[in-house]
Amino acid sequence: MWGLRYLLLLMSINFATSVGLCEGKSLGSLEDTMFIQGEEQNLEEEDVFKSFLGFRKEDFLRKLNLSGVPQEHRKVQPPQFMMDLYNKYASDKTSIPRSDVIRSFTIQDVIYSIRHGNKTQHRLLFNVSIPNHEEITAVQLRLFTLWERSKSTCADQFTSIHVYGVEYKQDTNILQLLDGRDVTEARNTWEAFDVTSAVRIWQDSGRGAGELQVEIQQNCQSLDISVGLEDNGSAVLIVFSDDLGNRKGESMNEVEEMLLDEKEPIFVENHVPVDKHPRKKRKAKNDYCRRTSLRVNFKDIGWDKWIVAPPEYEAYECKGVCDYPLTDDVSPSKHAIIQTLVNLSNPEKADKACCVPTKLDPIAIMYQERGVLTVRNLYEEMKVAKCGCR
Repeated sequence: MWGLRYLLLLMSINFATSVGLCEGKSLGSLEDTMFIQGEEQNLEEEDVFKSFLGFRKEDFLRKLNLSGVPQEHRKVQPPQFMMDLYNKYASDKTSIPRSDVIRSFTIQDVIYSIRHGNKTQHRLLFNVSIPNHEEITAVQLRLFTLWERSKSTCADQFTSIHVYGVEYKQDTNILQLLDGRDVTEARNTWEAFDVTSAVRIWQDSGRGAGELQVEIQQNCQSLDISVGLEDNGSAVLIVFSDDLGNRKGESMNEVEEMLLDEKEPIFVENHVPVDKHPRKKRKAKNDYCRRTSLRVNFKDIGWDKWIVAPPEYEAYECKGVCDYPLTDDVSPSKHAIIQTLVNLSNPEKADKACCVPTKLDPIAIMYQERGVLTVRNLYEEMKVAKCGCR
């Protein structure tokens, strides 16, 4: 078990580049920070692991807009259409997502379900909570249709489903048609209806909660919808939103990356030789700064009950040393070059540069918080794309 925890400890180094940790001395520095100097600190192995989780958890949750680890009692089984959305963005990197974030909100209550002749009505209550820095782009009401085969033998069968927003004024309620269509295929399946305008009104009013009315008109009474509160096929709101705060951060990162990638001549004193054939010398050195494999399994750190997908992924890590001379293949920063030259002339004055991630890529992730399933198409800085010396 300690081998796994040591691996996870190394993983944290890759994502903590801002503290300037290096291989070799970085682990010791991190241990100093976490007060885990073996017998000198007299901490048990379990305390070490908990300290590590606390070290990584705060930043991880902050980027997901969570204040703490969701206390989910059981692992949720997501509807197939949510898995399809996740798989689409996780497997096809060329897909242009409709929005940054996708959430599913289940029914809070069924106000009533009644049938008058050939018309069935369901009044559904939802409670939608979206952070202020996100902008709703679209909302779908997903309904799972249930066909009773014993009642579907009549001729000229006709069925339609219409969805209304409910507005209360004084003692009356007003229905506003949002979307509707005829249903022609007699099979159990998901149907999607556009209810964006209604949910935006809920959000703009500050209440978040609102009601939708579903009306089914048919001549054979063979169709209904699933509205069970604990049913995995029950009606659900799918809210698409853009994380404006995250996009601002991405823009800043892009600017910083552009500045780091700028190539300016570095003038070095004549007595310091410059390696003009780096590849020839590097072949014999397999400990030079490079990207290596690092598989991360969320079950190993106890987060598998709230992180639905992926169960594991390839995060990669940066390993190796940054020896003189630093070459273009490790994309050294100007500071790293200067630091290396100082180390070359006086090792006591400056350490070697650090082998760290210079580019991090996002992954798609699905997680749940208080029963709300969320898909983030671009959860940034989750896997190493490039390594370099800094």
